[in-house]
Amino acid sequence: MNKIAELNKFAKLLKRDEEKEFSQVKRCALSAVSGILAVGALPPFYVLPCAFLAFSVLIFLLNRAENKKQAAFLGFWFGFGFFSVGLSWVCNAFLIEGMGLSFLIPLPLIGFGVWGGLFPATACVIAMSVPKGIRRLIALGAAWGFMEWVRSWFLTGFPWNPVASVWTNWPVMIQTASVWGAFGLSAVSVFIAGLPGVIKSRSWKDFWPLLVMVFMIAVLAGYGLKRLSGAPDTSDTINGTMIRLVQPNIPQGIKWNKQEAEQNLMKLVHLSRARGADQVSHVIWPETATQFLLQEDKFARGMVVSALRPGGILLAGSLRFERNDANEAVKLFNSIIALDDLGTSLGYYDKSHLVPFGEYIPFAKFFPFIRQIVPVPMDFSAGQGGKTRFISRTLPVGMLVCYEVIFPGRVADKKNRPYWLVNVTNDGWYGISAGPHQHFAAAQMRAVEEGLPLARSANTGISGMIDAYGRITAVLELGSPGYIDAGLPRRTENPTFYGSYGNIVPLIFFLVLMMIASVTLEGEDE
Repeated sequence: MNKIAELNKFAKLLKRDEEKEFSQVKRCALSAVSGILAVGALPPFYVLPCAFLAFSVLIFLLNRAENKKQAAFLGFWFGFGFFSVGLSWVCNAFLIEGMGLSFLIPLPLIGFGVWGGLFPATACVIAMSVPKGIRRLIALGAAWGFMEWVRSWFLTGFPWNPVASVWTNWPVMIQTASVWGAFGLSAVSVFIAGLPGVIKSRSWKDFWPLLVMVFMIAVLAGYGLKRLSGAPDTSDTINGTMIRLVQPNIPQGIKWNKQEAEQNLMKLVHLSRARGADQVSHVIWPETATQFLLQEDKFARGMVVSALRPGGILLAGSLRFERNDANEAVKLFNSIIALDDLGTSLGYYDKSHLVPFGEYIPFAKFFPFIRQIVPVPMDFSAGQGGKTRFISRTLPVGMLVCYEVIFPGRVADKKNRPYWLVNVTNDGWYGISAGPHQHFAAAQMRAVEEGLPLARSANTGISGMIDAYGRITAVLELGSPGYIDAGLPRRTENPTFYGSYGNIVPLIFFLVLMMIASVTLEGEDE
């Protein structure tokens, strides 16, 4: 009888462990679904309730986690869903006609999911260091913002889709980025979105987190309204400066086709000298706008002359080689070349933050197929970024190539503050997808953080002019060939707080939040 009783007891314990394990699996699955749901709040969807529901579920689950291991799994699966779906547009690069690489599509989906899941997992473990409830939510917001900062430099960095970007459709809501940057705004956004998840019961007395949520949203909006009330009108631009942003919309499948090179160049020239060109002071072409080397090729430079009015300036994305005494190419750069109306080179900027597996290939012998996607003869070399360029007949300018614009605190020279930023990019790799919208939202955020206008030229879109407050003054939508002319908005008179001190501001903010979350109030349950 004793043995039977012991067996029954063991069976009950085993069943309890199985139920507990199954319950944890269900929680992780729910967390993953919540991460996917959060993508709905990102550009171009901007369905904000998705973020509120997703982070409310995450903190609800986190408050019921029994240990840090469970918290890590919850965070990992949330991040897996968020990043694998939020970055799924990358797969379009494997669908370009003629490359035959569609079989590799699962690779970035799984890779981004696993890589991205590490950051929310760490944030959730950090949040578990304080008691559950609203204090754990405060800690989660601080830890999430901190891990976004880590994501901006870890393994070269990729801070794409910060939670703060859910607000970019409403410039009034992103003005606090001028104080604490996108990372600080992300921390506050996670806290706000998660507040419904800390409601303890259906009693009206326990619905106070909703009041806090409304109050915090009002604070963000109130600060934004106050800042924008003192901003110049979007029509207030610099006299004598008219920028033409050219968007050729050349499909990636023919962009590097040698038979199409001259025709592609002619398209750029035609758009540059189309109606109204006599009023344009600066023409901007997108990243690697043409196969021709604009610093070396006489034919291409001759075409540039015909594209500019007398006294005009071209800023064009172009490949640039550095050659030795034997005229052999020894280094390759992804650059912006400045040319005047006589075809004279006025200077250049070499991209400094290169894309791994795109512009250089780590462990290249293990990934030979990547050379099929990036048809260049050698890895790109990194230039010296972050310095203001002083170009004839041009206000001091900070230049950014492609995804250099996604890095908060690294887009403008703090010693020699530029008057404006120029971002050239080629989002043609990613087709008509969420990627270009998310990229453009990053440019909006950088403009607010630095208090600088930003001119953006993209091959397939989105091209546009953004003022120093993140307001879009002119835009050419995704997939639309053409050009837009826009006056250059004024920068803020003084550097923003974030522009002056950079990421030290949000880091101090996160530390303060963690200190607040760690304080035990008298009589509070642990």
